[in-house]
Amino acid sequence: MLTPGSCETCSMQPELPDVFTATQALAAGLSRNQLRGGRFRPVCRGVYTTSDPADLMVRAKAALLVAGPGTMLGGVTVLMMCGVWLPQALLDDTRIHVVIPPGRVGPKMGFVKAARSFVTLQPIEFGDVLGVHPAQAWLQVATQLSKPDLIVAADSLMRRKATLATRDEIETVLVRHAGGRGVALARGALRLARAGVESPMETRLRLALVAAGLDCPLVDYPFQPFPRSKEYRFDMAYPAQMLAVEYDGGVHADPLKMRDDRTRRRLLEDAGWRIITATGADLPGFECVVASVRLALAANR
Repeated sequence: MLTPGSCETCSMQPELPDVFTATQALAAGLSRNQLRGGRFRPVCRGVYTTSDPADLMVRAKAALLVAGPGTMLGGVTVLMMCGVWLPQALLDDTRIHVVIPPGRVGPKMGFVKAARSFVTLQPIEFGDVLGVHPAQAWLQVATQLSKPDLIVAADSLMRRKATLATRDEIETVLVRHAGGRGVALARGALRLARAGVESPMETRLRLALVAAGLDCPLVDYPFQPFPRSKEYRFDMAYPAQMLAVEYDGGVHADPLKMRDDRTRRRLLEDAGWRIITATGADLPGFECVVASVRLALAANR
């Protein structure tokens, strides 16, 4: 926050936020010459900041100011701020996506992409600004993604750690927007999405198995190899065949983590499980891993 001026009269003026309009600044006692000085930087026409005008949150606040009351962040912007996986093409989208109430006209500014919609679930807070629920933001990008990418994004919403949306919440959004753009595609993607996934590559590996005609494995499957031993979790598992399928991203900088992984594998194999591990070398289609899983399932069936 900033307080304009240093004189007695100015010190009694209300404080300005870090992103503000020219109208707010003038009402607080600043002159247009002061606005054009080095202390303030323009974010867009009629909006200024004391921070970095290229910062995502600064630009988001500016977009909400020019879009008017009742506007929230939406779509790509909400998903980016939440850390949801998105393809690079959407990550490169520098516009701020906002949702305006039905019947309103969005601002005619190149850095703002406005969509009309009603809010279906409790908004999410980003500091002092609001965005639509991540489940609604996911639906808003449905027509911009391929079906596999939409499934990866849905899995990212329902991840086991720091879950952003449940399946029920996503279903609620689809029901309340029935008949809207992208809803049919989103429904199809949600049928193949699973909660508890930890990485996009796990999703792509699962989809490769299903596309090859294999049964969909259980995701984030818990297993305790021996009484009183630690409970472990498989990325994917076919419990009846005691077959686990995992993706190894190859990040093993921590020697303690490497030691624990080896101990985990030994204990699980001692308990009768076979573990098939995929790596980046198996991309793009995981064909060899799929073939190994097919053989293992046939042998155990």
